[in-house]
Amino acid sequence: MTSLDTKINPSHEQTRRRNPYLFVVGCQRSGTTLLQRMLDHHPELAVGYDSQFIPRPIKRLAVGVDPPLTPRLVDRVVGFARFARLGLPEAAVRAAADRSETYAEFVCGVYEAFAQQHGKPFAGEKSPGYCRHLPHLNALFPWARIIHLVRDGRDVALSIMDWGKGAAKLELFEREPVAVCALWWRRDVLAGRDGAAGIDSGLTRVVRYETMVEDPVATMRDLAAFLGLPDAPEMAAFHEGKTRVKPGRSAKAAWLPPTQGLRDWRSQMSERDLALFDALAGDALDAFGYPRGVADCSSVAVEAEACRQWWREHVEATPLGDDDDETPATGRAARVAPSPTRTSRNPFVFIVGCPRSGTTLLKRMVDAHPDLAITPETHWIPRFFRKRVGVTPEGLATSELPERLLEYPKFANLRLEPEDVRALVPAGATMPYAEFVTRIFDGFGRRHGKSLVGDKTPGYVQSMPLLNEQWPQAKFVHLIRDGRDVCLSVLDWDRAHRTAGRYGTWERDRVSTAALWWERFVRLGREAGERLGPDLYHEVRYESLVTDPEAAMRSLCGFLGIPFDDAMVSFHVGKTKDDPTLSAKRAWRPVTAGIRDWRTDMASDDVVAFEAIVGDLLDELDLPRAAADIPSSRLEHAAAMRDAFKKDPHFKERSLPAHWTPRRS
Repeated sequence: MTSLDTKINPSHEQTRRRNPYLFVVGCQRSGTTLLQRMLDHHPELAVGYDSQFIPRPIKRLAVGVDPPLTPRLVDRVVGFARFARLGLPEAAVRAAADRSETYAEFVCGVYEAFAQQHGKPFAGEKSPGYCRHLPHLNALFPWARIIHLVRDGRDVALSIMDWGKGAAKLELFEREPVAVCALWWRRDVLAGRDGAAGIDSGLTRVVRYETMVEDPVATMRDLAAFLGLPDAPEMAAFHEGKTRVKPGRSAKAAWLPPTQGLRDWRSQMSERDLALFDALAGDALDAFGYPRGVADCSSVAVEAEACRQWWREHVEATPLGDDDDETPATGRAARVAPSPTRTSRNPFVFIVGCPRSGTTLLKRMVDAHPDLAITPETHWIPRFFRKRVGVTPEGLATSELPERLLEYPKFANLRLEPEDVRALVPAGATMPYAEFVTRIFDGFGRRHGKSLVGDKTPGYVQSMPLLNEQWPQAKFVHLIRDGRDVCLSVLDWDRAHRTAGRYGTWERDRVSTAALWWERFVRLGREAGERLGPDLYHEVRYESLVTDPEAAMRSLCGFLGIPFDDAMVSFHVGKTKDDPTLSAKRAWRPVTAGIRDWRTDMASDDVVAFEAIVGDLLDELDLPRAAADIPSSRLEHAAAMRDAFKKDPHFKERSLPAHWTPRRS
C-alpha cells in the first residue's frame, strides 16, 4: 500500500481507479442529496448515501494516522447504524476485513464491494458532514476527488428551520433559529474551504447549488470531466420515472428534477433575520461570492455577539462528530428519548371494518381532506406491542423497535426516511410505545403537509380496546357492508387464502365460513364501539356511502370535528384509469353503487346458507333477508359450522365476540 504521507498523482491509472473515488460534502440542506442522485446515475459511478462511518474511528487521531484493523474496530464500524445504508452483505464486509491490515485498506475494500454490487467500476460517498474531516480523508485516500457543494446560507437556513433537525437540535435554536443556522453554515462551508486548501487542486471542486439547478446539464458535464469520466446524460435525467409530486411532499421525497426557487431568502426572510445572518456569517457569504442582505448590521450587534459567545461555549468547546445529526451534549438535552408530545392529536382516527367492505374507498375519500392524511395499512401497531417486539415488558419502545420496523415490509409504505425513524429512540434510551407511534404518525403528516393523521387497517377492528388504551382520544370509524356482498367479494378474491380462507372450514363450506368471518369482524367492532360511546365511535354503512357520498362525508366530518371539503367526494379526479380489466380499486373509480349485488349475483342456495349462519346479525343491521323460511337441516349445519369455526386453531391468539351463539331463527 502506498505511504499515507505521499501524495498520489491522480492521473496515474492504478490510483485513478481506487475506491473510494469520490466524496461529496457540504453543509446540510445544501442540495447534496440532489447532487448524489445525479452522480449516482452515471453508468460508471455508484455514490453511497450518508453512511457517515469513515471519520468516526479516526477523528480524534492525528491527521495521517491509519490505525491497524482489529476485530473490535470492524465490529464498531459495522455496528454503526448508518453503515447499513451501503446495503452490503455481511460476507462482503467480512471479506474486505480479512484482506486488510489497516483501517484505510478496509474502507477501500468496503467501497470496492459497493462498486461491484452496483456493477460499476467507481464508488464514492455523499456525507455532508465530511466537510469537517477533509484533511483526514485526504491523508487516508489521497487519490479521492472531493466535491464541495455550497448553497447560499440564507436559503440553507430557511431549509433547516423547516426541517427541524441538525442545527435545529441545538438549545439556542428555539430562541434564535437564524443565528444558529448562520453559525452552523459558516462553520461547515469554511471548514470545507480550509480543509481543501491543503489538498491538490486537481482533486477538489467547489460547486454552487444555484449554478447546478440553473444548468444541471452543464454542471454534470463539468463534473464528469473533473472526475475523468465520460459525459452521461443520465445524470441530469435521474428523476425520470421516479418523480412523485404531491402537495406537502418535499422536493427530495418527490424526486423532483433540479428546480430553481424552492427557497428564496430575498422574499422569505425578515430584515432583522437578514441582518443577524450577515452579522454572524457575512465573511462566509463574501468568501463564496454571495451578496450581503443588508447594508448595516448594527441593529443586531448585541444579539449577534451573545449568540457568537454561546456558540463558542457550547459548540466550539465540544467538537461535533461525523454524524450530521449529532449535536454536542452541552448544547442540547441529554441523549434520551424526548418527552411525550402533548400537543399531538395523532393517531387521530382509525378506519376499521371487515376486509372487502370498502375501507380502501373510504380511506381515499378521507385522505383527500386537506387537513387529514390516512396512512397505508400498517398492521404492526397492535402486533408489535402485544409481542413486545422492540418493546420492554413495561411497554417502553427501545432502539430495537425502529430497526425491527425498518425490516417489516409494510412499514416501507409510509415512505419515512430510515434515519428519521432511528432517531426517535437513540441507543440506550426508551420512550412509551404510544409516544413512539405518535411521532411516526406526526412524521407521516409532515411528509404530506397535514397536521392530522389516521390509519386504515381493517383488521384493527379486532384491537380497538388496545388502541383506545394507548390513545384514549383517538376516534374509530367502523365501515359495515352487507355481508352477502362481502361474501361475493371474498369468493372472487385472489387473496382469500390469507383471510377467510385460512380457516379449516373454508374448503368444507366457503359461504358459511365467509359468513362467520364477516360476523366476527362486525360484532367485535360494534361491541368495542358500544363501550367507546358516540364521541369516539362512528359507524358508516357502505350502502349509504355509495348512494350519497357527500351526505356520508358530511356526517363523518361532523363526528371528526373537521369541516367538510369537496375534495373528499372528488378524490378520484385525475387518477381514474380507463381500463375495463382493472378492478374498481385499481382503476381509482369514483364512488360507484352496484359493483356487487347479492340479490342478482348470489346463488339462492348460497343466500340460504349465509342467512342460516348470520340471519340475526342481518336483522340487527336492518339488512333485509331473502330466505323467508330456513329448513332445520340448514340450521343444524350452520350450528355445526359455527362450532367448528370457533375451535379452529387460528383462534389460539384471537378473540371472539361476546355474542357468539348458534342461530336458530
